Amino acid sequence: MMNTNSTEKACHQINEMISGYLDNELTQQQRQLVSLHLESCETCQQTVKDLEQIKQAIKGSEMPEMEIDRIDAIMSGSASSALQTFAWSMFIIGLGILLAFVVLEFMFASSTSTSEKIVSSLIWGGLIGVFLSVVRQQWTARKTDKYKGVKL
Repeated sequence: MMNTNSTEKACHQINEMISGYLDNELTQQQRQLVSLHLESCETCQQTVKDLEQIKQAIKGSEMPEMEIDRIDAIMSGSASSALQTFAWSMFIIGLGILLAFVVLEFMFASSTSTSEKIVSSLIWGGLIGVFLSVVRQQWTARKTDKYKGVKL
């Protein structure tokens, strides 16, 4: 006969596997271990019954679904569009101010040589130019996408 401490330890190990047991996610060896334990442990049997009841209750419940048209109306509504435009505008203005500040600080820093300033300006200018060209391409593609309004 097992003592109380070893029984609690066995129950703890089995409790970690009960969910997998109910969902048929255990290996054959683990299933056998749980089944053998359940034959002799009323506490774990009750846990299995409780979890099965919860599982059945969840299966029987329905989750309300929002109509696709309503979701589209919310996502493409005038309030959503205005907020998105405002947010992007604020971001671009803030980024422009930050960029201007960084460029002015860099150009008038006395610890940097002129050649370093020129090389760094060319590299950063090239990166910014590539970024802006990709943004422009994406913007143009978005505006001219003939499948934009197609719903699947």
